[in-house]
Amino acid sequence: MAERTLDKITIKEIVQRCGVNRQTFYYHFRDIYDLLDWMFIHEGAEFLKMNPIYDYDDDGQTILRMLSSYLQANRSSVTSIYHSMGRELLYQYLCKQIYKMLNRSVSHRVTTYSAREGELHTIINFYKHAVVGSMLDWVEEGMHGAPEEIVERYRPLLKGMFDVALRKMAQIQ
Repeated sequence: MAERTLDKITIKEIVQRCGVNRQTFYYHFRDIYDLLDWMFIHEGAEFLKMNPIYDYDDDGQTILRMLSSYLQANRSSVTSIYHSMGRELLYQYLCKQIYKMLNRSVSHRVTTYSAREGELHTIINFYKHAVVGSMLDWVEEGMHGAPEEIVERYRPLLKGMFDVALRKMAQIQ
């Protein structure tokens, strides 16, 4: 994927590079997108293992920094997947990982604002899509700028966002 988009890679090329036969590939995977899904699952577990600590007073800046750093470190693969039929799998994968990270960062604030689980889920889902959408726009635009620049660009939007959202949700009750 570092050399070509996912759409241009064949099963034949994959099995040749891996030194296995087609039967072995199809024993484990239905198609190339099934392989991609498997890669995302394993990559996601590794990503969360490598990024286990979050600053609980942080309003998403650390998550944004980690995600933009990850995307930049895997630029060629991410770009290849993004510009292929695998874009939806990339979006789903990033949403799953960001949901987990936001949940860790936001859930401890629930008791402070007497918010319910459903409200927490609503807030996390909203910001998950905002973060992933913004990062995929960044990928689309060529990933210009360092992760710290990305965080600085969004800092005014992020500052206090979880507390404000939780407070407003608690007022609706």
